[in-house]
Amino acid sequence: MTKKKKKESWKERRRRAALRYQRRLEAERLRGETKRRKSEGWPRSKVLGIAFLASIVVVGVYAAWQSTRPTSSSELAPLFALTDFDGNNVSLTDLRGKVVVLDFFATWCEPCKTEMSHLVQIDEAYNNSKVMIISIGSSSDSLSDLQQFREDYNMTWIVACDTPEEKTLDKYDVKYIPTIVIIDQNGCVYYRNAGTTDASTLISKIDALLGP
Repeated sequence: MTKKKKKESWKERRRRAALRYQRRLEAERLRGETKRRKSEGWPRSKVLGIAFLASIVVVGVYAAWQSTRPTSSSELAPLFALTDFDGNNVSLTDLRGKVVVLDFFATWCEPCKTEMSHLVQIDEAYNNSKVMIISIGSSSDSLSDLQQFREDYNMTWIVACDTPEEKTLDKYDVKYIPTIVIIDQNGCVYYRNAGTTDASTLISKIDALLGP
């Protein structure tokens, strides 16, 4: 009996020692976790959330800034020389210092017909020497069709037809019509859009170039 009691006592001592050791390990772990949290500051999930919100604000401010500033471009507009329907030579080189609105169109293109009403508004709003509109028809159209189109849609601005030699549409990489290209006073491409461009958009771009 005495021997048995001593054996149980030894087991109990081992159990208690193991518990004390486990408690020390847990205490050390908790102290280390507390120090880590203090050094790191906010929890990682909270930091990531704030960083995400901050990035949204920065992107929004940048986008707003970009939408209100004139677009700068170092892309020189390809030069061309055509003859308009009144027999006048039309050369981009001669228009340096002016804002040029190029309109690439075709008589069979329905969106091109819609675009004409917007260009009429631009022509009426900037009927001066600072802004020039040039509509360039596809060489696939006949001259008679282009002339009739010009009369039907009251195109009082410069209208010319592209030629197989000049290949103006290829120079401007026109893949869809209508395509609008705005060229700044320095002869650089400032804005381009494939598809119908409304008058309000054109006015905002032109005004940004003309300044106050």
